[in-house]
Amino acid sequence: MSDEIKSYSKVAVLYGGSSSEREISLITGKAVFKSLKSEGVEVILIDTIEPFIEVLKTERVTHAWIALHGSDGEDGKIQSILNMLNIKYTGSDPITCSITMNKYFTKSILKSNGFKTPDFMVVDSSTQYENIIKELKEPFVLKQCSEGSSIGIFIVENREEYLDHFSELEKSNDWIIAEQFMQGDEYTSTYLNGKVLPIIKIKAKNHEFYDYDAKYLSDETEYICPCGLDAEREMVINRECERAFNLFNVKGWGRLDFFLDDDSPVILEINTVPGMTTHSLVPMSAKEAGINFESLCFEILKSSS
Repeated sequence: MSDEIKSYSKVAVLYGGSSSEREISLITGKAVFKSLKSEGVEVILIDTIEPFIEVLKTERVTHAWIALHGSDGEDGKIQSILNMLNIKYTGSDPITCSITMNKYFTKSILKSNGFKTPDFMVVDSSTQYENIIKELKEPFVLKQCSEGSSIGIFIVENREEYLDHFSELEKSNDWIIAEQFMQGDEYTSTYLNGKVLPIIKIKAKNHEFYDYDAKYLSDETEYICPCGLDAEREMVINRECERAFNLFNVKGWGRLDFFLDDDSPVILEINTVPGMTTHSLVPMSAKEAGINFESLCFEILKSSS
């Protein structure tokens, strides 16, 4: 066992939780746990749906590998708890996580710093449908402000659909955003310890957009890496993505989803705890860069130092 591995005296992989992305987190956590163990790391697996703070204390955990998606792992709460417990953890700090979890804050900051993002507006029960289509045209996207994995996202083509979907989203007790609908293929740029990795092009076949089923269940979704852009163009785009990661002070790892407008990314969102399933994009991009899954998990662990 190397001295580097020994420096992580006990690592807890935090997974599961109670968010809407629990099932994906369970897969991510188990895969990360298995990989770290194979590398010789002393590691335990903790499902945070159960009381976990005392477990962290009694097990004398020194580092946490955060494999919690959605509100359990990406909104800054778990990071704040670990800060109070003086436990080092993977990924970004509470401020970065809380801002990037909120699509309105993220898009507002991107826009004010010269980045492109689809036009958007916050809507509520007083918003007139005519005002939405005046700003965004039909169809447009309706989504929850602080949800991940494309949960709670709808393509709206008329007033009736808007009213139906709005009433459904209103139950979530979250802000609701109407956003310009973007045509074309989606891309993603991944980030690992200060460097951007190869871009992936996503073709969500038989789906209106890259939704939950296309991300995690469908075997028809096509992931193209290398993405098909010429090397110079990809470098220009990835440099802009790296600038966005740095703007939000993303640490350790992350994923940025975007469409393309010539050589400029039109940024949809930034993820600070991306998935690590068989359909996940960070492992695909890392593999193209010559980094296998076990090495990737350990590299992310390094961000906890």
